Amino acid sequence: MTDLNNTNAGDERPQHTPDGENQPNDLDAAWAAFEAEHQDDLNDVAESRNAKRFEKHAQRKEKETLLSVDDLTADSFAKTGASHGPRDFTGSSWLDADDVMDRYGDDFVPPNPKIGQVRFSKLVFWILLVAGILGAIASVFLPAYTGVLGVIAGICVIVGGAGLLAQHKGFSQTRTDYFDDGARV
Repeated sequence: MTDLNNTNAGDERPQHTPDGENQPNDLDAAWAAFEAEHQDDLNDVAESRNAKRFEKHAQRKEKETLLSVDDLTADSFAKTGASHGPRDFTGSSWLDADDVMDRYGDDFVPPNPKIGQVRFSKLVFWILLVAGILGAIASVFLPAYTGVLGVIAGICVIVGGAGLLAQHKGFSQTRTDYFDDGARV
């Protein structure tokens, strides 16, 4: 049955030798000898139409994605099932902030800043500013006194605002040292 597929000339049959007899010890040398004997045949195969078609097919396959989302199971992304759901979460929520703070709350002491002495001139300028704003609003509701009330309120706003701006200490006057950037906690 295999005689029809025999490509050897005539009745030639390959000679099979038992392992170890007449075989080269170096496989690289054996492969080089095989290539040298069949160089013409190997070149014909390499330049054949089927070899070129196979090369193009291999290049297309290299460009295809190796892994798709459809290849992965659902538990690759999240654990699902009876033991893994939203009601099984045991961590704390931001809604539990009071409980968490009570659990670790001994370390935190809220700041109690001291306002210090309020200067009398600053207090007077604040009173003038607020009285001027209230006077301007009142002049809208009292049309008979709008002229007098508006002028007095305007003067109070200008004097109060200018006095507060003149007394305001900028960032450069309030810093405690060169590296103080003004941030307060």
